[in-house]
Amino acid sequence: MSTIGRHILAVDKTVAVKRILNIEDLLSGFDSMKLSALRNAAKLSPLITERTIGPDCADFSKKNTSITSQTVVNGKDTTKENDPNISNEGLSGTHYDTSKSEEKKKPTSTQFTPIAKCSDRTDCATVQSKLHQQDLERQRLASVQKVLAERHNKIRLADEQREAQLTKNLQEAALNAARKEQEAEQRLLGVIKEQERLAQEASARRQAEIEEENRRLTDIQTQLRRRQEEMRKKAQLIETVRQSIGQFRAGTDTFTKALTVIGVQHATKFTNQKKTVRVLQKDFEQLLQTINAKQEVSQVEVEQAADYCKQLDQVNVEVTEILAQIEASQKQQEQEKQEQAKAAEAQAPSVVQEPVVQQAGPKPTDSTDGSAAPVRAEPSAQVVDNEPFFQPVSPECLEFYNEIKSFYEQHQTAVKQLMDDPNMKAYRFNCQKAINVPVNAISAVNREHFIDKYNKLAALLSGQNVKAGEGMVSINGHPLGRTYCTMLLAKKFVSQADTSISSNASAAFPVAAIAVALWQRFPDFGRFFLAYLHRECPYLVPYYLPQHEGQSQEDFLKTLGYRFADGGVLEKQDQYLKRMSGLARLYAAVIVTVPRKDDPTPHPHGLEFGWRWLTNILNRFPQPDICATLIAEFLQTAGSELHAAYGKQFLKVLRVLQGDYMGALNRIDTGGPKARLEGLIAKILTEGRIDRPEGIMSVNFW
Repeated sequence: MSTIGRHILAVDKTVAVKRILNIEDLLSGFDSMKLSALRNAAKLSPLITERTIGPDCADFSKKNTSITSQTVVNGKDTTKENDPNISNEGLSGTHYDTSKSEEKKKPTSTQFTPIAKCSDRTDCATVQSKLHQQDLERQRLASVQKVLAERHNKIRLADEQREAQLTKNLQEAALNAARKEQEAEQRLLGVIKEQERLAQEASARRQAEIEEENRRLTDIQTQLRRRQEEMRKKAQLIETVRQSIGQFRAGTDTFTKALTVIGVQHATKFTNQKKTVRVLQKDFEQLLQTINAKQEVSQVEVEQAADYCKQLDQVNVEVTEILAQIEASQKQQEQEKQEQAKAAEAQAPSVVQEPVVQQAGPKPTDSTDGSAAPVRAEPSAQVVDNEPFFQPVSPECLEFYNEIKSFYEQHQTAVKQLMDDPNMKAYRFNCQKAINVPVNAISAVNREHFIDKYNKLAALLSGQNVKAGEGMVSINGHPLGRTYCTMLLAKKFVSQADTSISSNASAAFPVAAIAVALWQRFPDFGRFFLAYLHRECPYLVPYYLPQHEGQSQEDFLKTLGYRFADGGVLEKQDQYLKRMSGLARLYAAVIVTVPRKDDPTPHPHGLEFGWRWLTNILNRFPQPDICATLIAEFLQTAGSELHAAYGKQFLKVLRVLQGDYMGALNRIDTGGPKARLEGLIAKILTEGRIDRPEGIMSVNFW
């Protein structure tokens, strides 16, 4: 419904209400009219004694005008002047019909005869009263008509006023409707203009955003190009460092091979060079650790790595010169020997004696057979005390061993506070669960399973919350949590050698792969790993620990890796050798493991350490059982990779092993490990190759 229609309907309702109110005002006067008629009837009632209405009423024209004030017939009032019907007839405005009244006044029966005989005076009074009544009635009717006329005029005037008001209201409603329509149109035009303005502003804003986005894209492209240039430069720096690493490794190998070839009798001539190389190796390793920690390479570090390589090359030049001098001296000595031999042949034949160093060998300093205590033996009087063959450890390996041991003891003392705190028992237990569960499940069944175990352990050492049973644990739960978990994880990896690797050689490679990956990201883990490895088997340094003065036999054997049951019962020798075999397999697997292809960090303990261990243990006097066991397991696990890296030099080392070393070992050892090592070396030298071990992981596995 439109606005105008609603206004008209409201006006009609108002007029109707007013009309009803005016009619009620007009009808309110009829009550007073009725009361006046009744009052007049009451006045006339005493004058009328007979019935005045009906066909049998008395003829008042023939009666006497002097009627008594009251006539009673049969004890009842027959006066009908106060009948309301008479007043009603008067109110209706009808005229009295005299002919009909006369006809009605004629007697119809004999019972009205006494009434007809009324006196004339009574009749006259009656007529007069009747006429007076009629006059009153006419006056009343006139007054009523006048009132009605006045009220009709009022109603007419009210109707005219209402019509005028209605017309006015309609005009005002029409004007209001037109005004509102105009206002609506203006508002609509305003809204349209506002929308157009907003659209223009949005378009301008969008254009500005597009321009800003274009500028941002341009900046991003500029930054990307700059970043690519930086990445290219960093890649060049990393590649340069890798080349320096390869060059340094090659220089170290050259130096080690040179020392291996010269023999022990000339070792003292290279003392200065050995010290220089040890310092360079330590500095170079420190440089690599710094690069790994920062995860970036600077030009200064590249130049420093190149400088280390130059210094190592200079050392190798000095070694080459010394070797040339030794070779010239040997040639001169041979010539002199030949000349002396020729001169001696002319005089008398001489008896040829074998070199003392190869034939006269001491008994092992720490050999055990599981029941007898190790027997000390001093080297032969013909052997010089500083000969490397009879030293328990080389200076280089001793320095490395002491460094790892000091690192472990320092952190072990610090973390003791957490380990002894009874309030942190639940925390330690959760850390153990977070470590033991994934480590025990390490296997190369599939790539996803393998990576999942690595991710869980790396997340723990990175400080993330990891699942431990039904709860969560983080190394940030205690200030010493990182050190505690790192040490605990390293110890758990070493313990895998006893629990699984000792009975399953192929299990060493998955464990070693994750150990190397963690070592790359967390160098402290690698140091703790070596510390626990050296504690379990010091021969992997190699270091033949001596028995100190005042040290009990049991404590001494514990330092060599032996275990004692309750009551101080020493474990059997085969159990000891089995555990040592697992440790040798794990260590060799770590050395030959190829790092992850997604991690550019160099191998933290690669083939050069395997070469160092092999050459150092061959320069030590052999020990029964343990040395043959470790060398055999090491060659079976890492021999193929060492042969591929060092080629003919590796075969030369095996020939030294087959000759001098096995000659010394045969004089003190006749057990199964020695026979197995002897057969393995003969097979390798005969075939000229070493089979790759079973279970070794491929380069692209992860």
